[in-house]
Amino acid sequence: MKYKLFVSANQKELREERFAIKDVINDNATLRQCFDVFIFENLPAKGKSPSATYLKNVADSDIYMGIIGMSYGDKGNDGFSATEREFRHFLKTKSTGEIIIFIKGDSKKDVKRDKDTQRFVKTVKASLIYKRFHNIDELKTQVLNSLISFLDDKGEISKGPFDKAVWHDVGYEVIDEQSVKDFLENRAVTNQSIIVLT
Repeated sequence: MKYKLFVSANQKELREERFAIKDVINDNATLRQCFDVFIFENLPAKGKSPSATYLKNVADSDIYMGIIGMSYGDKGNDGFSATEREFRHFLKTKSTGEIIIFIKGDSKKDVKRDKDTQRFVKTVKASLIYKRFHNIDELKTQVLNSLISFLDDKGEISKGPFDKAVWHDVGYEVIDEQSVKDFLENRAVTNQSIIVLT
């Protein structure tokens, strides 16, 4: 099963960070198999409302990954930036979804953020575990750690031996009965040879 991950951040200020998240996933074979990343910039031109499009994709996602910087961004008619609107929509529509938030800069910078961003940071800090980063490499490390932790919590990553792993999304229909018969016959022949030799 692939999880859909929605990347949310101020497009102007945090463009490099947005694409860094996609790079972390695309450059890692395990993460690439487990996650589909949605970044608004990758959509082709369409005759559809941007707000309706990204809100639909937020609602269809399993994970909201948000990055907060210094600038809040342009406000819509509801008084929210796209990033906070996406955050609130995810909370409203995906009560069991995973929210992962990264804040750029240390806590000393919080007072230098614009007032709406300061309020948004307070909202996040009051209800979520978040991580701070200072540069792209730190962000990539934090993203990798968070996604591995997510997969571990979901039981997608096994820490035990491979042959003892349970595949929850695989049914009986994937078993090749002829291969099983061949294996058992070969094992019986091998076991008889061992008995004769001893």
